[in-house]
Amino acid sequence: MSPDDAWDALNAALTRTVPPCDGKALFTVDRPTPAQRAACAAVCARCPAADLCDTYATTAKVESGFWAGHSYTFKGRK
Repeated sequence: MSPDDAWDALNAALTRTVPPCDGKALFTVDRPTPAQRAACAAVCARCPAADLCDTYATTAKVESGFWAGHSYTFKGRK
């Protein structure tokens, strides 16, 4: 799957539902603390689009933010 295909699938899912992370600045913190990562992971755990989010983050090789229960930095997935 290409990053564009993964984005299209995620975007289509997000037109049908609002993810629990919507509008939460916590998901774009540059250097999240362990507590912040745990809080994000708890939100992701109840998200119906988490699998699609993870697929996009993996295929697009995102370098920042919190995606599908994982924190990403320029050094990779944590």
